[in-house]
Amino acid sequence: MSWPDFWMKPPTRSWKTALLWPLSQLTCGVAAYRLSRFVRKPPIRRSRAQVIVVGNIVVGGTGKTPFIQWLGRELKAHGIRYGIVSRGYGGQSRHWPQWVTEHSDPAMVGDEPVLLAHSLQCPIAVSPSRPEAIALLESKHELDVIISDDGLQHFAMARDIEIVLMDAQRLLGNGLCLPAGPLREPKKRLGLVDYVVWNGGDAAELQADTSTVMELVPHRFRLVAKPEMTLPLQAFKGDRVNAVAGIGSPERFFSTLADLGIQADTQGFDDHHAFQPDDFAAFESSKPLLMTEKDAVKCRAFAQANWWYLELRPKCPDDFTHRLFQRLGHYDFTI
Repeated sequence: MSWPDFWMKPPTRSWKTALLWPLSQLTCGVAAYRLSRFVRKPPIRRSRAQVIVVGNIVVGGTGKTPFIQWLGRELKAHGIRYGIVSRGYGGQSRHWPQWVTEHSDPAMVGDEPVLLAHSLQCPIAVSPSRPEAIALLESKHELDVIISDDGLQHFAMARDIEIVLMDAQRLLGNGLCLPAGPLREPKKRLGLVDYVVWNGGDAAELQADTSTVMELVPHRFRLVAKPEMTLPLQAFKGDRVNAVAGIGSPERFFSTLADLGIQADTQGFDDHHAFQPDDFAAFESSKPLLMTEKDAVKCRAFAQANWWYLELRPKCPDDFTHRLFQRLGHYDFTI
């Protein structure tokens, strides 16, 4: 979701913040109570695999999906069998849990699980109850690690490692809980997780043991209708194009295009927006249309011949990879 302006202002400078302050305090109180119950009485461990939760403490996009892509590729490269579970946010299916493949309908199971299935080719199960999704995964696969896409606040799920993604541009906003601010939980929660991964930012300012920076490196463009067709990053340099983004922070995508020398007429949509052909009616069809990989999975069925998505390659430092794999235990890791 896009953040309202007052979430980025000091709390004393917005009447909306003052009006919503009591509800914000209630949200923080309930979140703290739920966490304390989880700490006192953790859920019964039912998974044979180690569970890594990749979540956030703010609403909106922080880079969880790219990080999971990076993590999945690292696990596979070192011979570690893994699968992914997700809530399937936005999925309209009435039957849970269920499998996700690259051919699944994003409207039924959510856009991010389909994106992950397409890019990682690993077992993926979705359900509002993540323990049910884990059980489905393990009913068919022998896994060493299960990655939970989001679920930091899903306390019915036992976990071994908690990783929080943070947007280095928006940070914690005004530092208040919903609805006066963007936080799902009080900011002290960051001190209780195992690792904090900053999407962007300056690595020199981080605590070496618990934090790291993820860099999203533009790689190439892929045709939305036929992803096997690619173009180099320089393909649209100096050109005038259309661009859309239905992600947590559309401005980040548009800024990336500008950094590539692309002049884009832009339109941002809410995170997880269910794109329809009518959404593109106002665009001049003769110009190329650029979008994110996450949006492309929802547009493939009606994509035109000049619609492309930007493929990003997430990258984390080797020392963080080493620390994470050591935390997983009995796996050998060499840089």
